[in-house]
Amino acid sequence: MLIDMNWMRPGSHFPPEDEKDRLLSYDKYNLLYEGRHEAVWGDLWDLADIEDNIDLVSTFFARIYNGKKLPMNWFKVVTSVYSDMVVGEPPRLMNTEGQTELDGIVNRSDLSVVLCDACNNFIQFGNAIVKVRFVGSGSEPGSIIENIDPSIWFPVVNPDNVNEYSCHVLAWKFKEQIGNSVANLLRTEVHTAGAIDNHLYWLNGDEIDHEVDLRVSAKYQDVPEHVDTGVPYPLVFVVSNIKRRNDVYGISDYDGIENLVKELETRIIKVSSILDIHSRPAMTGPSSMLTTDMETGEETMRMNGRFFAVNKDEDKPEYITWDGKLDSSFQEMDRLVSMIYAVTDLNPAAIGDFSGGAVASGSALRRLLLRTISHCNRIRVRFDQVLKRAIKAASILDVNGRIKDSTVVELSIISWQDGLPSDDLENSMIEQTRANSGLTSRSSAIMRLDGCTREEADEEMERIKREAPLPQQLAKPVPMSGQDISNASVNGGIEKAPLMPDIVSTLQDIGYFKTNSG
Repeated sequence: MLIDMNWMRPGSHFPPEDEKDRLLSYDKYNLLYEGRHEAVWGDLWDLADIEDNIDLVSTFFARIYNGKKLPMNWFKVVTSVYSDMVVGEPPRLMNTEGQTELDGIVNRSDLSVVLCDACNNFIQFGNAIVKVRFVGSGSEPGSIIENIDPSIWFPVVNPDNVNEYSCHVLAWKFKEQIGNSVANLLRTEVHTAGAIDNHLYWLNGDEIDHEVDLRVSAKYQDVPEHVDTGVPYPLVFVVSNIKRRNDVYGISDYDGIENLVKELETRIIKVSSILDIHSRPAMTGPSSMLTTDMETGEETMRMNGRFFAVNKDEDKPEYITWDGKLDSSFQEMDRLVSMIYAVTDLNPAAIGDFSGGAVASGSALRRLLLRTISHCNRIRVRFDQVLKRAIKAASILDVNGRIKDSTVVELSIISWQDGLPSDDLENSMIEQTRANSGLTSRSSAIMRLDGCTREEADEEMERIKREAPLPQQLAKPVPMSGQDISNASVNGGIEKAPLMPDIVSTLQDIGYFKTNSG
């Protein structure tokens, strides 16, 4: 934990000693995500227990194992499932004021991809870091939101409250040809409320030797040493997973399943080795099956055919086999998989496993994925406020940079999606029931069903009205006074209206006119 900037003084080592364990864990998590598990678990493919059978199972030994790998990449599965469910379906960002500015930030940043990468880092490393910066040149000048590698993020916190950041330091090493030698340099950005300070240091190995001018590097000729951002908070934003007590950094979701996945892979490899041995078993039989090589004196068995002649008092040839207890191994693997599901809050249905039966409806799928959806909601809660603040900061930079049509955007609500397939029939029935019961307007129902704005829903309502057939109008009764009715009775009654042809035909079929001839 860093509580001051003393670690950036000349003579200090980079990275700081307190941060090395965190950075090593990031390297480990990255290897696990990539499926390079043998680089993390050196003893995973140690088959010393069957080393005596080297001629039979030599293909399984670590020294030549690279030709046959069996990694079960649960780490990538967990990361992909939660990332897809949280931000795979981009959130809807709508604002009554400044929608043009908001759309510009989203499009310039390619925000959907940024959120996916940030969510991957959140699950994989326990921390997601995004930065807002202003790009004043190019075809689309303006502010952008970008994802940052957590390994270059070094927060300085208040020792009395580790959740309060004093500043965020982004620091990375690089090499550059300067004169006749290759220099090791350290570049830093110190983000504080309303300002960014840029520095460049000369490294001697892992030790900070001295600070140099930014113009020493050709890449930073035009970078100012100090920038006033005009934003009342730093332009680096942090989304941290669940933390340990009094810790600055979030916990990776890989921590809970690392040992389980290792044990599962070990069982799979052991079972595979047993099956390989059984595919090339040793043989036993009478000594008469052996022949002696006259040159070497070595006894060998000739297998010219499938028939072996055996005398009455000799043992018949047979393969050496044993019970590998594979059923117990498979049962253990099933239990390990169930434990992985429990620890990660995943349901088999989340990865397309419907072996327990088909899902009847969208609501049934949601009930089945209740724990998974709850886990996703916890992630969204942590991203929600950070994304609002990042968008506001980006809009302030655009206003300060005098970008056309720019305005400060303050989002009140972000409409996050659940990432699940939509059951259109079920949703339509629900909205129809609500509308008929007077519990919602038809315009709001269209917005929820089609995912459109209020203006688009109102336009759709107008089109529906124009395309709907006109309702049939009933003839209005002719008003008659009492005297009119009396006169009509004297003159033979009120004139009867002619019947419709189809009604006349029906009355004829039932014999109405015969019984009512008068």
